[in-house]
Amino acid sequence: MADNNNCPKCKKSIAAKEATSIGCSGEDCRRRYHRTCVNIDDAVFEAIQKNSMISFHCDECKNQSPRAFAAKLHTIEEKVNKVCNGVNQIQGRMYQQYFQFGNQPLQALGASAAGVGGGGLGGGLDGKKHPQQNNLIVVGNNCNSDRLQVVCDYGRWVQVGKFATNTSEEDVIDHLAEELKINKNLVKCTKLVKNDANLSQLSYCKFKISIPDYRFNELFNEAIWPSGVMVSPFTPRSQLNQNRL
Repeated sequence: MADNNNCPKCKKSIAAKEATSIGCSGEDCRRRYHRTCVNIDDAVFEAIQKNSMISFHCDECKNQSPRAFAAKLHTIEEKVNKVCNGVNQIQGRMYQQYFQFGNQPLQALGASAAGVGGGGLGGGLDGKKHPQQNNLIVVGNNCNSDRLQVVCDYGRWVQVGKFATNTSEEDVIDHLAEELKINKNLVKCTKLVKNDANLSQLSYCKFKISIPDYRFNELFNEAIWPSGVMVSPFTPRSQLNQNRL
């Protein structure tokens, strides 16, 4: 094992505070080198000293850098996934609160707030008691129930691509039904190709997709789509032409 006080290149000793030496900035690396052994002149050394964005790494650390980078990338990915899960939980609670309180009249909300904060159960802002109303609204999410026919509001669409030309509408519907845990009958999907198009001559294809309005924003969650897929709001050509006028 080499002496830590020796330069790994020339094997000669290095004084503890020798100005002609430089230390490796690699993680957990304690190697020091003579600057002349690693071709670090005065100008480069001064730049390293003044700029924290510039550093020196020895050959061994450079060879290990892909693995170290992969490990750091994995750590960052885990942190990002935790943040995404937290955002999804917050979004779910926002949906719940919206459907629970979104349709309540302002007076009812004020009465509820006064009843809790004002010390009087059912007391309104005017100090009088008002009959309590149960305005709880829930939205079913059982994706395994096909016995009842449900009518949902579909007001918005997204454009999704780029997919291989052999991707079918059924493939996309099955994917969303699994990722969103939604009844596949509630997913609307249309392949955006002309009727006379020759698929063998196309390099990719796109789809327009819609799900019920109360879950529409979930289509913009990048975690449900394969890497490289682009999702954007879909605007019909007729509306684009109107915007140009």
